[in-house]
Amino acid sequence: MLLLGIDIGTSHTKAVVVARDGREVASSAVATPFVGRDGRTEMSVDALRGCLGDVLAPLGDRRRQVVAAGVAGIAESGAPFDAGGRPLAPVIAWTDERGHEAVAALARQFGPALPARIGQEVRTVLTVSKLGWLVSNGMTGMARWLGVPELALHALTGEAATEVSLAARTGAFDVISRNWIPEVPTSLGFSIGAFPPVCVAGAAMGRVSGPASGWSGLPRGIPVTIAGHDHLVGMAGAGAGPGDAANSVGTAETIVVRAPGPPDVAAALAAGLRVSVHPGGEEWAVLVGAARAGLVLEAAAARLGRALPDLDRAAAGEPVAHGTAAGEPTASGTAAGEPTANGTAAGAGAGPAALDGIVDGLARGIPVVFPAVADGTVWAGLLRALAARTADAYRRLVQVVGPCLRLVVYGGGAASDPWLRAKAAALTVPVVRSDASAVARGAALYAGVAAGWWATVDGAPAPSLVPVGRP
Repeated sequence: MLLLGIDIGTSHTKAVVVARDGREVASSAVATPFVGRDGRTEMSVDALRGCLGDVLAPLGDRRRQVVAAGVAGIAESGAPFDAGGRPLAPVIAWTDERGHEAVAALARQFGPALPARIGQEVRTVLTVSKLGWLVSNGMTGMARWLGVPELALHALTGEAATEVSLAARTGAFDVISRNWIPEVPTSLGFSIGAFPPVCVAGAAMGRVSGPASGWSGLPRGIPVTIAGHDHLVGMAGAGAGPGDAANSVGTAETIVVRAPGPPDVAAALAAGLRVSVHPGGEEWAVLVGAARAGLVLEAAAARLGRALPDLDRAAAGEPVAHGTAAGEPTASGTAAGEPTANGTAAGAGAGPAALDGIVDGLARGIPVVFPAVADGTVWAGLLRALAARTADAYRRLVQVVGPCLRLVVYGGGAASDPWLRAKAAALTVPVVRSDASAVARGAALYAGVAAGWWATVDGAPAPSLVPVGRP
C-alpha cells in the first residue's frame, strides 16, 4: 500500500509515492504550464488537468497501490467558474500583478483594520485582488472560485472544497477567528459564497471518481485531501518539527514557524511578517519572505548561459565571507580586498549594496550589469547576498516568535552546497538540509491521515536531515 502526494508549484508540478515507513518509492516532475505574455501569467484549467495526468503517468503501476492522495500547492492562484461549472477565466498566477485598483479600493474602505484580520498586507498577490480585477473588467456570473490545489481536488473527485491554510491566503479570511470576512468580496462586487467550504488537511474531501480513475491511473474511490499551502505542507515533508524554522526555497524563499497559540498579528506586521493558519487548523503559522530567490538565480544563470549546478561548482572554491579571492580583479579593476571609492572592500566584484541591486533587478526582470569577474565569483556573490536576506528575515522572525532550534532548508535551493554554506555562515542558528521532496511528501503524509495510517502528520515517519557545517 502506498500514499500519493502532489505538489503544484509555480515552475514545476511534482508527484511522489510514499510507503508506510516514510520512504519515497517513486517520483516524477513536469513543468507547470503557466504562460507569461503581455505582463500576465496564466494557464488554462484544461492545461492544469493535463499537467496532473502528465505528472502521474510516469508512476506507472504503483498508482494502483495508492490508498489515499494528498494535494498541496501554490496559494492565491486560481480560476472562476459559472453555475454550470464552466471556467470564466484562466488560472491567474500569484505572481501576476493585476489588481492594483482592487488593492487601492480595499485600502480606502478598510484601512489598517483589514491587514490586522487577514494577517498580511493588502497586495496584488491576494486572491481577492485578482477577482476584483476580473469583476471590474467585465466578469459576471461567478458562482465558484477554485485555487490550484482545489482545482486538482475537483479534477480527481468532482468535489469543491478548500483547506484552511489556503483560505487564509485569499485576503477574505480572518486568521485568528478562522472565519470568512464577507464584506471584503462584497466591496469588490462578488459574493463570499464563491469560495468553497473550508476543511482541514487530512480530512477526506472527496474520492477519486470513475472518469478520473481512467485518466489518472488511481484506484476509484480512494480518499483525496487538500494538504494546504505549499510552504506549510513542506514543513511536514521535510521533517521540520515544532520549534524548528523551515526554510522553503523554490521560486520564492520563505521562512515558516509553527505557533501553537494565536500570534501577535500587529507585531508580526510591523516586522514585515505574515500570519496564517497551519494545515489542520489547530495551530498558526508565521511566515517571512526572504527573496524570490529561485527566480533571481534562474535569471542570473540564463544571463551567464550556464546551468545552476555548473555555477554551483564554479562557486565552490569561493570564500563564504563577503569579499572575493584576494587579488581577483573587480568590475572597477580594483583587487578584491582593496578599498573602493566608497571605502568598502570589493566583494565578488561589487559591494553588498551593488549585489543587492543586482538581486532586486533580477527579481523584477529589469536589466542589470554584472561585475566583470569570473562567473563563479559572480555566482558566489549572489548566493551570499541571498543568504544575507535569509539571515535578515530570520532575525525579524525571531523578534516576534522567539529563537528556533534549527533552520531546516528544503526545496530546490537545498541542492546547492555553496548556498547552504553561505546560509550557515550568515545565520546564528544551526542549518540542516532535507533531501526529501518536501511538499509532495508532506501532501502524501496528510493523505496518510486521511487513510487512517496516523492521527496527525507529526506521527508520521520523518526523513533524515543533513547538518550543514560552517565554513
